[in-house]
Amino acid sequence: MNEARSDRESGVALGLAGKRGLVVGGGFGIGRAISRTLAACGVSLAIVERDSTRLSAICTELSAFGVNLDVAAEGAARRAIAEAREAIGPLDILVNVVGQGRSVAGIELTANEQLEMMQINYFHHVEFCSSFAKACLNDGRPGVMTLVSSLAALMPFPQRAAYGAAKAALGSLVASLAVELGGRSIRVNGVAPGVVMTDRNVMSPEVAERYVSAVPLGRLATQQDVANTVLFLCSDLSSYITGQILVMDGGSSLFTKMWPSDEC
Repeated sequence: MNEARSDRESGVALGLAGKRGLVVGGGFGIGRAISRTLAACGVSLAIVERDSTRLSAICTELSAFGVNLDVAAEGAARRAIAEAREAIGPLDILVNVVGQGRSVAGIELTANEQLEMMQINYFHHVEFCSSFAKACLNDGRPGVMTLVSSLAALMPFPQRAAYGAAKAALGSLVASLAVELGGRSIRVNGVAPGVVMTDRNVMSPEVAERYVSAVPLGRLATQQDVANTVLFLCSDLSSYITGQILVMDGGSSLFTKMWPSDEC
């Protein structure tokens, strides 16, 4: 009980208590950690998730409204925003976590493979941001958008040319929307994690140690680390921050070379 009260008090201090948010991809991995963290601080949630079993579980746990759809489907963003607004009311917060990497050597990359990476990691962000911003403007309300990017958008990783390009496009979207919408009280930011230990990203101790050796803080990021950063960007503590991609990588990007020469 004391812990729950502490979370509610934190939500008040962060300016989040009573807010309404949509978390896209909020039923699994990093997205689920974000959903739990926002809900603990008093945010009423609608959650978009393709997997109906995961969606049912997280919505039951958090008393959230669920929208079961594939973000790549035509009209998905408009439908999700409309259903969320009808269920929980005008939205204050959008968080979009959906994305996926794939290893493809740059010299083997085809235009179709790059297009697929853009579809998975960029196009749906455009549509959700547009639909959310229009809803905020129609409602006459301020809003906050936080998009999950990747360190691969900012520095090269072997076999990640297509993924990095898609995430770099996301950074340009964040900056452009921030300029366009800042005067209308809508903030737009992104988070660029380094290597994160997630439900999907399971690695052997040997591989994990190689990554850790390139991190000054001496560990890999957790899902909760990402959720905490998103929480900050959605809160009043970041009320003067917009158009930024906040790197959270334990300091690994400070190295000029992260990989042995035989892997590059």
